[in-house]
Amino acid sequence: MTLPLERHWKNVTWALGVEAFWGVSLALISVVAIVPVFLSHLGASNTVLGALPAVWTLMAYLPGAFGSHFTSHLPLRKQAVFVFHAASGIPWVLAAIWFGIGGRHSPGLDITVFLVLWGTAWGFMGLFIPVWINFIGKVTRPELRATSFGTIFFFQTLMGVIGGWVASRILSSALPFPQNYAVGFLVAGICMTVGSFFFLPVVEDPGATAPQGQAVATVIRHMREVLSDRGGVRVYLAIVVLTVGGWLLISYYPVFAERRFGLRARDSAIFTAVCMAGQMIGSILTGVVGDRFGYAKVTIVSVVSLTIGLGVAIWGSHPALYYVTAFATGLYIVTDRLAQFNLSMAFCPHEDNTAWLGAIPAITAPVVALVAGSGGGFIDRFGFPRVACAGLLLAAVALYLALFHLKEPAYSLAGRRKAT
Repeated sequence: MTLPLERHWKNVTWALGVEAFWGVSLALISVVAIVPVFLSHLGASNTVLGALPAVWTLMAYLPGAFGSHFTSHLPLRKQAVFVFHAASGIPWVLAAIWFGIGGRHSPGLDITVFLVLWGTAWGFMGLFIPVWINFIGKVTRPELRATSFGTIFFFQTLMGVIGGWVASRILSSALPFPQNYAVGFLVAGICMTVGSFFFLPVVEDPGATAPQGQAVATVIRHMREVLSDRGGVRVYLAIVVLTVGGWLLISYYPVFAERRFGLRARDSAIFTAVCMAGQMIGSILTGVVGDRFGYAKVTIVSVVSLTIGLGVAIWGSHPALYYVTAFATGLYIVTDRLAQFNLSMAFCPHEDNTAWLGAIPAITAPVVALVAGSGGGFIDRFGFPRVACAGLLLAAVALYLALFHLKEPAYSLAGRRKAT
């Protein structure tokens, strides 16, 4: 049964209510500039900053395969999505207490506590990312799926721009370090919980389910199924690995640029806001390109954006290019995520696509975490520009694969058929 168009847009509207709060919170705790600069001010080296992409990749992607498994028997998943979102703010409230009330401790202890809380937060969010994607896919029309995700991410990043402005005001206030960051963590944690309540009015019909087996065996079976598929998903997995240089722009470049251009802490918040603006434009672009021309084309946009961002980061010598890099980074991030969401659903041969939504990123997570995590050590030894050149070379190979070898899954052409 086709979802009525009126219900589709009502569901999208309620989802935008969630993103109104989550957009602000994600900007305040952004791994783009905010968190790396915070850790560098705590005394973290580039090698320690390498823990960011490693921890984020492992905690955001590996648990998703198990989150998909644990909810596979549920025909209705709104309650699980609500609970996961509502509880996500807890680690950030604890971080606010530690750095706001507890004051300064030894650099090693502060860095360790933050990485544990930050990793826990993303591990918890990683559990529900595939479930959330599947849920949004269920409560929206198939031919408008890329447009729906694009609209949701556009609004999230619009609020993220506002969150970046809030962060810049907090970081430039009279509050001493790290209490200024603690205020941002507290606001982020509260916004996450408040925003989750907007899921409750969303109307969800029962969907396809899958029998639950033994967790590890089931997850491994789904991964093998993905790797044995010949519909183009293996080319996409190779592209994901080859675009690991995106982490150079996210975690390392803001710290490198701060020293290169003599920037202040508030500039990292502005970087985040400009990055969010890039994500806004990318969200709109994804909706138009994805539904009309297919999701593989979104992957091409993503890799081109990464290539431009790395090129500007390497050779851009004017402070204004710091923000050009931020915009390209934002465009890359959102098109990369939305291509992953939509292609994972499009390649999946099953009616319940949650398992593939969890399995595809989990397959690449160990390799991406290892390569991206070791980037800090290489930067300490060879410098950011040389390592970024290596990332640029890998991105060029990824662009070749995206242009000439990535097949367009039939499911992702639904929008094009509808348009013609």
